[in-house]
Amino acid sequence: MSTRETIFAAIEAALAATGANEIERMPSSDPASFPALHIMDDGQGQLEGEAGSTRYGMAISIEGYVEGSGGSAMHTALNTLHAATVTAIIGLIPTVVVIEDIQEGDLRTAVAPLASAARLAFSQDFTITFATRRGQP
Repeated sequence: MSTRETIFAAIEAALAATGANEIERMPSSDPASFPALHIMDDGQGQLEGEAGSTRYGMAISIEGYVEGSGGSAMHTALNTLHAATVTAIIGLIPTVVVIEDIQEGDLRTAVAPLASAARLAFSQDFTITFATRRGQP
């Protein structure tokens, strides 16, 4: 298994603790059940290279979705899902050997005005730093 796949598998497993009904990596459609978490691979860049190893910064976004009757209760549900998501992702640092660091990035929130039911969403960016043998990302 590649280092990237090891990290993505760990992300999926960690997000199971959030209580989301749907967790999907790189989905091709909107959520089918709520609350939902979608894992987006936003690529990676080389941070530095040394003899025999390369350090990367891998960008991911976790998109969270809640559905309800609207108002503050639904916003509270979104904030609760977001907090559980950040806790799960940051918690990977001591448990996944290949991960050196995880930085929490920007948070964006949205309302789905044309959805068939009241829905709120967030997108939370993270940068995961990891090192591999040169040529084995």
